[in-house]
Amino acid sequence: MRETRKSLAGLLMLVILCVAGCGLWLLHADAWSLGRRSPVLNYDTSQYAIAARELADHGRFGTTFALPLELATHPNPPWPLAVVQPGLVVLEAAIFRIAPRELRIGGRVLGQWTRPDQIEWLVVPIGFTCFLILGASLALATGKLLWHYAPSVSDAERMAAGSVVGLAFLLDPEAQHFAVGGFTELPFTYGFVGALAMLALGHAPRRPLLFGLLLGVTGSFRANMVWLGPMLALAAAAIAPRGGRMRVLAFAFAGLALPLVPWWIYKWRSFGNPGWDLTRFVLWDGVGGRTWFSLFHLPELPRVPTGAAAIGPIAGKAARNLPGLAIAMMTGPRALWIGALGLWLLVADAPRALRVTALAVLACLAVSAALAAASIPWLRFVFPARAPAEAAGILATWGLLSRLPAAVTGPASRRVLRASIAALALGWGAWQTTIGNREAAETSQERGVPSTVVLLKLAVLMNREIPPGEAVMSNLGPTLAWHARRPVIHLALEPEDLDACRRRLDVSHVLLVFRKPEYAWGGWRDIVARPLEARQRPELNIRRVREFISGDGFRVVWLDLGPLPARLASADPPTTTGGPMCGPPVARIPAFAKLAYRSIATLRMNVSPSAPTRTR
Repeated sequence: MRETRKSLAGLLMLVILCVAGCGLWLLHADAWSLGRRSPVLNYDTSQYAIAARELADHGRFGTTFALPLELATHPNPPWPLAVVQPGLVVLEAAIFRIAPRELRIGGRVLGQWTRPDQIEWLVVPIGFTCFLILGASLALATGKLLWHYAPSVSDAERMAAGSVVGLAFLLDPEAQHFAVGGFTELPFTYGFVGALAMLALGHAPRRPLLFGLLLGVTGSFRANMVWLGPMLALAAAAIAPRGGRMRVLAFAFAGLALPLVPWWIYKWRSFGNPGWDLTRFVLWDGVGGRTWFSLFHLPELPRVPTGAAAIGPIAGKAARNLPGLAIAMMTGPRALWIGALGLWLLVADAPRALRVTALAVLACLAVSAALAAASIPWLRFVFPARAPAEAAGILATWGLLSRLPAAVTGPASRRVLRASIAALALGWGAWQTTIGNREAAETSQERGVPSTVVLLKLAVLMNREIPPGEAVMSNLGPTLAWHARRPVIHLALEPEDLDACRRRLDVSHVLLVFRKPEYAWGGWRDIVARPLEARQRPELNIRRVREFISGDGFRVVWLDLGPLPARLASADPPTTTGGPMCGPPVARIPAFAKLAYRSIATLRMNVSPSAPTRTR
């Protein structure tokens, strides 16, 4: 009878969490106006969806969206994947392939629910499913930990504790936001929580290869597993018996690398470096006068310090950003949860697996915060480590309450204190959800991207005049590339940089779409405000200008560019065409031929006039 009651209580807990998760998801999707004012895909999620569509339709890792920076090494579409990670791409491509194109019942077609203008909805179930499963997994892991390490706790108390931890996660507005789009945060967090659960329950040292495989698959969704994975592998080795720690560490690292080897080979073949990732340049955003736009919106690789010279500037940037990020991480009861976890680690006489796991949770949180401070200091980039840390902190707070002396608190007082902690966690989550939905509704009114209907209309207009497969340049970037189903280059840094981009890939159409002219950046602001005057600037080579206002109030300026003028011989070294082995041709020839190649290039520089360069 005990097992029956436990099963019924667990089933009731899961039902509560699923119903609550569905309701919270619907509330946030409605506040965000998903699919109406707010497109299903945004800047980040569109890049994954485009790559997944290329994989599903053509069986290749590639994309039809590129930043001007990528033209420096791969001028022609489709471009290799220089930003996104493969996990979500493969998952979305599989869904695109297996999803039925039409719904039939009794031989009658009821509707084509995966039309090209609706297929982006297929990415939503990934985040939604991970959202619900994460809430349920945290609840079940809580019950399992209490059953394993605190057998005196009753079934009802375990299920209640699990429900509180699961609901606290579901009430997190960031988790709700990630659930309404094709983000990588929730799949990564799901694998990360699973790895922590294996550590806490002692499964990781017993199945080190499986544990490593879980880390590797999880790392295919976000690159920061390169930093977190070794820490978790060391934690598994620390839990193992003294004589078998090296074996556990070796198998964990082997499992971590195995799922990522094909991706590293792809990067090596495409970029000449298995660790190549354009997001590494984000480290220099805000350092030395550089900005995200100046780093990524010029058709040349940024010149940044390397080696030991790079440590100081990046460390200084992280030191400036870390205090603000730490304050955001410690708002409300978050400080209580994280502080309680650290205090429990110091005073609790717990089994080794629990202590090592708690230390790993805090270490991963600290490393994630440091990485975010060194790149983009947004709280969202700490979410995969923050979510399990807060769940562990709630459990640690309850654990500290149970250690209070009996002379200070009796059983009734302890129950009241535990209930107060639960009420604090749920009350804070409900309040944050209310604020998050209000902010989502306000943000959807002032989004910088037009509605889905406007994007589809722009795609139709372009497809009428521009041949299929011809690239265009636009500030809408990957969102336009998804809806127009054509290559799109993100907008150049300044209008004067158009020529440099066109020398890499000749584009004849530039589409500027901004809610207001002042929202445009740099010199594009004047063109959006006074587009007809732009034709008077001969260096822009504008042949025709069209301007109109969309149905949702966006200003659209369409620039038709004239033919690319002839240019004298350049001293620039030849670029690659984006073949399977990229990088300069010098990298793929013998050493003696490299010397001859460089000698010829030097001779060309001495006899050929060089094109003028801009000094930024």
